[in-house]
Amino acid sequence: MLLRERAELALADLAAGPSWRPTAFVALFALVMFLPGFFSLPPIDRDETRFAQASRQMVESGDYIDIRLGEGTRYKKPVGIYWLQAAAVQLVGVNHDQEIWVYRLPSLVMAVAAVMLTYLIALSLVGAQSALLAALLMAVCFVLGGEARLAKTDATLLVTILAAQLVLARLHMRGAEALRGGWPWLFWGAMGVSMLIKGPIGPMVVGLTLLALIAIRRGVSWLAPLRWGWGILLFLLIVLPWYVAITVKSGDAFWAEALGRDLIGKIGEGQESHGAPFGSYALAVWFTFWPASILLPFGLWYGWLARREAAVLFCLAWIIPSWLVFEIAATKLIHYVLPLFPALAILSARGWLAREQERFGRVYSVFLAVFLLLALLLAAAPLVFALQYGRGPGLIWASGLAISLLGIGWVWGAMRGGDRLAPVLGMGALSLGLSVSLFGHLARLDAIWPSNAMAALEQKADAMCEAPQILSVGYGEASLLLLSPRMPLFRGAEAAAEAAGVAPCALVFVRADQRATFEAASVRPYEVIGEVKGFALGGADDVDMAAYLFR
Repeated sequence: MLLRERAELALADLAAGPSWRPTAFVALFALVMFLPGFFSLPPIDRDETRFAQASRQMVESGDYIDIRLGEGTRYKKPVGIYWLQAAAVQLVGVNHDQEIWVYRLPSLVMAVAAVMLTYLIALSLVGAQSALLAALLMAVCFVLGGEARLAKTDATLLVTILAAQLVLARLHMRGAEALRGGWPWLFWGAMGVSMLIKGPIGPMVVGLTLLALIAIRRGVSWLAPLRWGWGILLFLLIVLPWYVAITVKSGDAFWAEALGRDLIGKIGEGQESHGAPFGSYALAVWFTFWPASILLPFGLWYGWLARREAAVLFCLAWIIPSWLVFEIAATKLIHYVLPLFPALAILSARGWLAREQERFGRVYSVFLAVFLLLALLLAAAPLVFALQYGRGPGLIWASGLAISLLGIGWVWGAMRGGDRLAPVLGMGALSLGLSVSLFGHLARLDAIWPSNAMAALEQKADAMCEAPQILSVGYGEASLLLLSPRMPLFRGAEAAAEAAGVAPCALVFVRADQRATFEAASVRPYEVIGEVKGFALGGADDVDMAAYLFR
């Protein structure tokens, strides 16, 4: 029996068994997808390192109300993710507080949980095979894989949304009997935690789903089992204590930053050069959802064909209103629509399994060939980038390419051969191959991680004099904060020279265009102990720093 045939039978048997088996399988499958690069990738500027460093300072200070970054505050997001990352540091040990993977642990755990919740939601909406396929499609999705490796909010936000959507899906499909026990508390608890993770975004997605379902069902009486009175009280008990505490501590500073400049600012204008026109997400989804997007045409087809079915209506109510909001907002980043991807995965899985013909026509064959060849283009991209900095292909990159080629052959053969579930294993190979060739290869490219080289020079300075004060002129990435044993101070050239002049020992990193000013302002002898050249991902610019030691 061919390997593909065995895989097909095994997956079908898995889907038909007790639900704990597929749930455990998709969790393990997701871990395999998410782990490449998780430990080896250095801190990635800018958002990841800002979250991680703020969490580190929270642990160091013991202040779990205020959110500090360097010498200032970081009030763009609420406190939830910082609590989770701080808990990860305490769990692993504070002696690991400079290691970025520790701060990524919540994202990894939540990304795996998101795949499991996708399975449970799909199980409430569609058949067991569709549920298994939908969860595996989420596990191979490019954007979720990226968020699993980043110490940010979005994987955790996704889980809070999915927990609430699971409750709604059960209520929509089976009525009040499906919400006996603690299900209503899961809904309101998830919404409360979501408010602590990323403010109103989670409640917005779930709320728009609710409004769409109310319009579809022409009434609200079916929502009574959510226990609104006690539920809202639970929501407020979760949300209010910290929001009140930070208001007392910061005055209006938190609200001005989080609500005024961050949330409302992103709606009205494209912040940090992230503006894009309406419809951008509709075009980008074919790449951000890849390789799961290989089945997306079947999901769109099925969504239209079966648009009156209860399960499809739930998915459409989940996708369409929030998608329109994200398209209208001026600021666009590829992960913003991630909370809608599980619904796309469910429709895609159901549409693929519901197709009437075992074989498909020439148009889709061309589409499939193009999207499979995309694996080779994506694998080539990090190599081209690395060659610019004198780093050629290595064993890790070649391994990723080999896995991608295996995935291409598997998906093409399985889909052309009429397999139902086996194609997703090939998509897993495509996702895994991209992870190895992209994340594994870039982690070896020293030139794009200048903060690593600067941290090495800090260790060199520590051996030359005791606990040097660290200053940086012209380079202010948060990764330097995280990797440094003592907090660097970001100063202008003259202010840094003045501080170095009075410190018993000081290490000053100075950008090339600031060196003349810095040297002219220096009032005591120094020695240059090293130089760092490379490319800063956060600022997308070249870096040329010299390290001056004063002792």
